[in-house]
Amino acid sequence: MNDDLRLMTRAGKTFYFATLWLSPEARNDAATAYSFCRKIDDIADGGLPSDERNEYLSSVTRAVSSMDRTFSGIERLLSLIQRFPDIKEPIISLVDACREDTTGLVIKTQDDLAKYSYGVAGNVGLIMYPILGGRVAEGRAHASDLGIAMQYTNIARDVFEDLRRGRVYLPSDWLDGIDPRSLLVGDSKVEQVILAAVRQLLDTAQLHYQRGLAGIHFLAPRSRYSIKVAARCYGAIGDRIIRGGVLSRKRSVVPLYKKGLLACQVLMKDLSTPRITISEK
Repeated sequence: MNDDLRLMTRAGKTFYFATLWLSPEARNDAATAYSFCRKIDDIADGGLPSDERNEYLSSVTRAVSSMDRTFSGIERLLSLIQRFPDIKEPIISLVDACREDTTGLVIKTQDDLAKYSYGVAGNVGLIMYPILGGRVAEGRAHASDLGIAMQYTNIARDVFEDLRRGRVYLPSDWLDGIDPRSLLVGDSKVEQVILAAVRQLLDTAQLHYQRGLAGIHFLAPRSRYSIKVAARCYGAIGDRIIRGGVLSRKRSVVPLYKKGLLACQVLMKDLSTPRITISEK
């Protein structure tokens, strides 16, 4: 197992589980892309002091733009770009979006949330799309929708963790003027407002999952099952965020046995559904 796959087993258990059905080459390529995206996300989340973070991410943008192989740590990524040129632009856009993701980021409206999520996650979908066999331009919007759906699930799951880091990704116009930080001290009124906002976020995520999966036929046949499993497993996290009308204080996860059951459900549905094929344009 290479270093990128090893990282994915630790930091992206759901995605790693879904990649078990990819071809070995697609799995390794997806792991390379995942490893890079994870590193950029970790740095944006505070892995470096603000000035150093911004300078480093700007340097990454320049190195990817110029395909500079002397820049340490992106050698495998640059090789991936040479094989999949379409991923270069979304990689640069992803890095730029993560550079703007600071504690000072203000999300006022649902449109602000959609723009932010496209930057940090819709671009991930666009990076994965050609790696997983997407060749038709019409499939790109579906790929970005799936990335956005997963980001919305992440935001809903990490409300408490984000508040502790001084970050709020729920749109302020969903919050009725309350200070979401009061959630950390157990304010019941605030909790009800946050709960309603999280429900709205999860409902919006479901729409993006539906739009994303509607384009699954644009992927290579062997990749489709894996991505459907990833979407089902990731979507199932949402079922664990709110239980009994209460927002979970713990980070919600889907256990391995449940992932296995979901994978079986996807398989049974696949076996009973006619396949859609497309021709490349």
